[in-house]
Amino acid sequence: MRTLLTIVGLLTCWLSLRTEPSVAKADGGTVRYLERHGDRLITVFTDPTPMRTGIVDVSVLLQDAESGKPLLDVPVAVRADRIDHIQQRTSAPATIEAATNKLLRAAPLNLTLPGRWHLEIEIEGLGRPIGFDVEVADALPPWMAMSLWIGWPLAAISLFVMHQILVHRRSVQRARRAV
Repeated sequence: MRTLLTIVGLLTCWLSLRTEPSVAKADGGTVRYLERHGDRLITVFTDPTPMRTGIVDVSVLLQDAESGKPLLDVPVAVRADRIDHIQQRTSAPATIEAATNKLLRAAPLNLTLPGRWHLEIEIEGLGRPIGFDVEVADALPPWMAMSLWIGWPLAAISLFVMHQILVHRRSVQRARRAV
């Protein structure tokens, strides 16, 4: 009985650790850039973490450096170039409409190959683009990407089985005491 309980507990832990840490596509993610440029504070986020081939969300938060208020009317564009393959390039405007959090601007980019990519953020009125490099890993295998959706019912079933084992154990102990 104790062995079964241990196996079920270990299975539940293993499933929870094997799930993709960044399944939801949403604004935010990992802060890749944070710096003040004149009267602006610029923060760039990327999601998923770690970055993988496929659709990557690049979100930009522009703020007034003094007050911290978001600047919502400044156009922003994002471009990604594969460092060792110049012909691999993708770009998109970062828009409030594409963002879930309306204080940010989001640009979905399709990064097709793993390796080092150079991201450039062009902000109107800044003069020069902001640039930084990121490492992009291979995409997860489809079964791994779906492991959260497959694993959560198994985790719920495992918890139910552990509960039933504990209830049964208590009822057996009560029956032994009554005799």
